[in-house]
Amino acid sequence: TLRDPRGFAVKFYTREGNFDLVGNNFPVFFIRDGMKFPDMVHALKPNPKSHIQENWRILDFFSHHPESLHMFSFLFDDVGVPLNYRHMDGSGVHTFTLVNREGKATYVKFHWRPTCGVKCLLEDEAVTVGGNNHSHGTQDL
Repeated sequence: TLRDPRGFAVKFYTREGNFDLVGNNFPVFFIRDGMKFPDMVHALKPNPKSHIQENWRILDFFSHHPESLHMFSFLFDDVGVPLNYRHMDGSGVHTFTLVNREGKATYVKFHWRPTCGVKCLLEDEAVTVGGNNHSHGTQDL
């Protein structure tokens, strides 16, 4: 129930090997430079000693990475805390180049839409749900 991206992967088992499409619940991503990923994760996750999410760490990260402001607006919007994985949109993190039989390349980004609709928790609901079961989203699956 924390206000952070809900990440996931869709795994394909093929004759050529396994392949994962990685996504999260926002249509944009925080960073463009993969080297900043660990800093972003540490800013969003709870303090490992207190187990409390510290807003100053989130704001500090965003203030030093202006390219992340678009995702910041999603994070603190009503869609910032999805009810569970079944009720959230999904967007691929990466853009892929698909090549058809004629050799023509097309850039694509994958999106997943829930058949049961998008539902999110308001701040007070998130606190209540998180207090009762911190892994309710995973348990719901």
